[in-house]
Amino acid sequence: MRAYRYQTPHGIAVTRTASKVNFRRGLKHLLRDLDRHRGIYLSSGYEYPGRYSRWDIASTCPPLEIVSYDREVQFRPLNERGRKILEIFKPVLGAHPQWEEFEFQPQLMRGRLKPLPELFPEEERSKQPSAFSLFRALIEEFRGEEDSRLGLVGAFGYDLLFQFEPIEKKLPRSGHKDLHLFLCDDIWFMDRKKEQIERFQYDFALEEISTAGLKREGETVRRPAKQAAGPIVSDHTPEEYMAKV
Repeated sequence: MRAYRYQTPHGIAVTRTASKVNFRRGLKHLLRDLDRHRGIYLSSGYEYPGRYSRWDIASTCPPLEIVSYDREVQFRPLNERGRKILEIFKPVLGAHPQWEEFEFQPQLMRGRLKPLPELFPEEERSKQPSAFSLFRALIEEFRGEEDSRLGLVGAFGYDLLFQFEPIEKKLPRSGHKDLHLFLCDDIWFMDRKKEQIERFQYDFALEEISTAGLKREGETVRRPAKQAAGPIVSDHTPEEYMAKV
């Protein structure tokens, strides 16, 4: 195993351990694990410089998830490692200038972002208060000179647009997530062209707080129950539809 260590501006000690895995073993065991635990599996067989690469990337049992609803951003620990990481993240994000309010609890770190101003220059759009303001702070904090494997992985929703565009909403959006990301601290990279697999595992420490020795585990996620298909309905009659076409 190869270990790479660095320290962030806030004094967080990061240790990344890299190990080789038998290519013949593949990553199918992680696909099976995703039937029971949270995680991600990304696969691309297409190579295009600067845009696509031929990697399979997988991670299960992430320690932390980040969920955003409108101006609300929540950091939720998913295991004991996540609770330690939450404490470590607090000095990095707690004093961020774009919070309107901020709250820290052992099981949840959350805050509400400042509202968007009604007017701002177009070149300042991406700098307005949004969840990405917090992600930039994390990227800057954990930027290791020799590390490009630690990351946040997940999905963005269409309503993420409202974090950059002050559009008046006409319909309620209760419970609609703008984004849902996982912090992956145990991540596998498979290069099918070179026929090699590498596994990268991370540990974090800040003063007396450390993830070292804590299990990389997660709660079992139940499959959603199958639901019968409902009837197909339309708010237009066939005649009304034909009149518009």
